[in-house]
Amino acid sequence: MLPIIDFKQCRPGVEVSDKEINETAKLLVDALSTVGFAYLKNCGIKRETVEEARNTADEIFNAPTDKKKIYKRNPITTFGYIGFSTEKVDPALPFDYKEAFNVPGCALDPSVGAKWPHELSPNFAPLTKSFMEECKSLSLILLEVIAVGLQLKDRHVLENAHQHLNLKHSFGGALKYLYYPPIKDDVKPEQKRLGEHSDWGSITLLFVDNTGGLQIETEGTYNDVPVIEDTVLINIGDALEYWTKGKLKSTKHRINIPQKEWRRNSIRRSIVYFAYPDNDVVINQPLQFKGDADVPDPVKDPITALKYCEIKMKEAHYVY
Repeated sequence: MLPIIDFKQCRPGVEVSDKEINETAKLLVDALSTVGFAYLKNCGIKRETVEEARNTADEIFNAPTDKKKIYKRNPITTFGYIGFSTEKVDPALPFDYKEAFNVPGCALDPSVGAKWPHELSPNFAPLTKSFMEECKSLSLILLEVIAVGLQLKDRHVLENAHQHLNLKHSFGGALKYLYYPPIKDDVKPEQKRLGEHSDWGSITLLFVDNTGGLQIETEGTYNDVPVIEDTVLINIGDALEYWTKGKLKSTKHRINIPQKEWRRNSIRRSIVYFAYPDNDVVINQPLQFKGDADVPDPVKDPITALKYCEIKMKEAHYVY
């Protein structure tokens, strides 16, 4: 069982003492430095908010295919609908058995001209935008708490490296609605609902329904992650693993084709918020911890957050 972290005393909008933040920070970093995943409860995002966002996305996924394709993902902005079995995160496997709708942070800027599916789901845009702002607020607080738990010299260094979340000129924050239809006879050998992968950014917030199916890798073995109501799953991405010299773990995870009949016949839905560092942040420049003597020289081959995401995008496979 993954640890459950009570975030009540650190959630957005709450005054927190140094004692309280230190207590929560230690528990959180202990979890993220071992298994790389943890449950958060009392994080400030209401169940009703998640359900409203999920339901409005369902209106898109339940629409006729020809209607959904009108809003297919833009290859430049990455905003839009991702058709069934047209994306895979593990290049070695068949395309993932799912649909999705991707909302990068830049889409919240009206000047980008994102083609929101108002016809299919009138409330999708406003609910998504407000939900992303809640996810941003939680992510920034989490980054501060993590910095405290890591005993970094500057407790605000991680927050300051994520100032462009949900903004136009950054890979920034991104929300992804995932929709896994019931399994039919068209499933291919070795195909998965979601292939094995690690996330690319700093932290990920994962809101799942009650269907289950997520597995994470620990010590070379994949284990099921139970669903716990009124919690949010948080996990570390590659950027923070590099940044912390491996102190925090970017854990691989996947969703297999289920074997149990009721799960094969069930729809599975989740919402994922990815917090990426600002484009120009060098993620292979180690962070400074308390007690470190000198500021290290800049790395010879700097990898920015944007460069790393571009590399990973090329490795992934999409059909437009």
